[in-house]
Amino acid sequence: MQYDIDQMFKYCEIPEDGKQYFFEDSNENREIMLAAFNHNSFMSKYIYMPILALRFVFNTEKYEKIYHYLNHESLVSILKDKCFYVGNQQEMNDSLEGKYSWNLASNLLNDKDDSPQIRTLFEEIKNRRPFDSYIWSFTLDENNMALQNYGDIAVVMNPQKTFESLADKYTNPEFENMNTGNAFILPLRVNYDRQTQLEYLSNTLDIWLESIRLGAYGDYQDASLAMYLYSLIFKHPKYHQEEEIRYIINKIPDAKGNGYDIKVNGKKKLEAPFLPFLCNEVIVNHRADRIENENINTIQAKVDNALNKFGFTNTIVKKTDLEY
Repeated sequence: MQYDIDQMFKYCEIPEDGKQYFFEDSNENREIMLAAFNHNSFMSKYIYMPILALRFVFNTEKYEKIYHYLNHESLVSILKDKCFYVGNQQEMNDSLEGKYSWNLASNLLNDKDDSPQIRTLFEEIKNRRPFDSYIWSFTLDENNMALQNYGDIAVVMNPQKTFESLADKYTNPEFENMNTGNAFILPLRVNYDRQTQLEYLSNTLDIWLESIRLGAYGDYQDASLAMYLYSLIFKHPKYHQEEEIRYIINKIPDAKGNGYDIKVNGKKKLEAPFLPFLCNEVIVNHRADRIENENINTIQAKVDNALNKFGFTNTIVKKTDLEY
């Protein structure tokens, strides 16, 4: 069996996080993945969701801290409500969010099969949303200069506890019986490498086109779902400095395609738990020095007061290690 495992890891380019995740899984699930790989290694690499998850997973048990950047003003309402509003993929500030990988795939498809029938089917799967997807973004970098554009503080959270809190709220304990309103929680690393993106999209499109020719409905569905996954984790290389990690919360939608908890200013949100045991510390960065009548010291004091006021008494506040 070890030989098969090594072959799967090598062929599917499974990173260290994915290898650890695989060995932490049940014997039954490991055997199912290996059986799928041995049956058809090519299709397993590009459209079999459990192996794709290994390829792009962020192993929450391996790390102690993750960082989310925001403005200190926003922190007060988060502390008060003990929840974090997690945005819907279709309503993010990034105009390319959810579109970037589909645009790449569309360009690749032009060279593979530009027939009207295929284009119609492609547009159908592009617009079909099997889940109502929400994205909570983090990084492993406590001094990420790019992400400081999003705010003057970074909240520091425990990745495994964060994952468990989301699963406790949104995932049915009887995983096989997931219903409307439940969600699949996927902690994944964003991929910024254009060559990797083109490889996965091109090969998945080949499988998708072949499934249409053969009438293989199962492969068609799996390839379509794989392309949906890529739309959640492939980003333009120009954003690589963000080094983003995403908790993707794929809600099973209702009849209208919605899975949100609440609407805020007309936008769909999930109310992710944000409790004292989840937040280890808060780091104030030098963007605070650019706020009128404020500086890094005054913002540190304000954040510390807010934390104590709302019961986050064990959460420490510190200043960034950066000099500017």
